[in-house]
Amino acid sequence: MQTKLLFVALILSSSSLFAQQEMPTTTNTTTPETQTLFKNSRVRGGFGGPIFSWSQANNKTGFGAGGGGGVVIDRFFLGLFGMGETFDRVNIGQDQLALGYGGLWLGYTIPSHKLLHLYTSVKIGGGGVAVTDFEDHWDYEDHWNDATLVVVPEAGLELNIARWFRVGGTIGYRFVDGFEGWGNYGKKDLNAPVYALTFRFGWFK
Repeated sequence: MQTKLLFVALILSSSSLFAQQEMPTTTNTTTPETQTLFKNSRVRGGFGGPIFSWSQANNKTGFGAGGGGGVVIDRFFLGLFGMGETFDRVNIGQDQLALGYGGLWLGYTIPSHKLLHLYTSVKIGGGGVAVTDFEDHWDYEDHWNDATLVVVPEAGLELNIARWFRVGGTIGYRFVDGFEGWGNYGKKDLNAPVYALTFRFGWFK
């Protein structure tokens, strides 16, 4: 019986305390501060720079080049990017497959102030596939209609070269949806591991 009474007393006291915390007092007229997800987040810099990548597709080496930029918010960054990739060595006058895409770029680094630290990012973009001979022939009519969604998550290490310059080496995977195939390339052949070097020039606080 005493245990039950003690339990009821604890519930009543807790409810009373909670009610006192919720009820506004007559002496405090300050409007409660609105809570937000990024209340304590701070912009700590911005950057831009080139990106180079290597991959495999249909047993042929893919070479990519592009760039991007963004804003650093604490340990995160948010920005935009664009990439172009070709597969096998460039043969002038010979039709080859080319992939172009661009879009949103999200990343996270920790602890970014260390000389060598973790670097992760994900690129989410839209684009298309074309066939080119690297002279004046780009076959858009048959192949650019293969609109693609490309997602590339990656992880690796980043090295602080200077306060305004960082280099990241990563391993990722390229997911391509919407490619219908061409020649010896199947629909899934552009889905492949990707190795990348990312150069970031800018202001890092």
